[in-house]
Amino acid sequence: MLTHMNISEIEKKGSLICFTGGGGKTTLMLGLARYLSSRHHVVVTSTTRMSESEIPCEKNCAFLFRELKDGKCYGFTPSAVAELHRRYAPSYVLAESDGARRLPLKGYAAHEPPLPDMFDYQMIVVGADAFLRPMNEQTVARFEIVRDFLGVKTGDMLTPPLLLKLLTSRDMYLKNSPRRTKRILCLNKADLIDSAILASWTNYMRDNLDGYYGISVTGRGIRADLHNTHRQFRSIRT
Repeated sequence: MLTHMNISEIEKKGSLICFTGGGGKTTLMLGLARYLSSRHHVVVTSTTRMSESEIPCEKNCAFLFRELKDGKCYGFTPSAVAELHRRYAPSYVLAESDGARRLPLKGYAAHEPPLPDMFDYQMIVVGADAFLRPMNEQTVARFEIVRDFLGVKTGDMLTPPLLLKLLTSRDMYLKNSPRRTKRILCLNKADLIDSAILASWTNYMRDNLDGYYGISVTGRGIRADLHNTHRQFRSIRT
């Protein structure tokens, strides 16, 4: 079942943490980088690309990339990121390893996501606004893949059972994820959802989702696990 994780548990010395899924990955990654860099050395990188404007400027935090072109920072191959982790141990290495065009939900093409063969934590981001808007090309990245996988039509609404199918599939959100990696489901923009509806949603996920830890993310930070939305975490500003 979906399990509670306190953010302090991520502070395993020298962790390699990869960020996948929908919109909010960069904000979450940089928020975690700020938090960790107040106590440890942190390396931020990517296996895809990031905007130059998103480069972190924090003490004890280094941002590494392969190429800067047209305002975009191009990252490294998954194997190169794994080598960075080995080279800079016991620093933390945080890698954005997916793209979703800032949309809350996504499908996976054959080449996605570019993940190392082994890493410690996978932050899998789903936007709560995915439940508030009909599914189509404007709300779901690679919508045609999600449509065919779920058997839905343009304009259908996302439901917890449909999301569960995506989250538990080795062709979708578990694609290329090592079996020993700890997966953390991050519900971004959780404050958009009515508290009663959110409680119902999280109860369903808690009872049916195996192999995940859960946190919710709001504009005020990472503050609650997904099966007890009133329990306060140590705050990580995002």
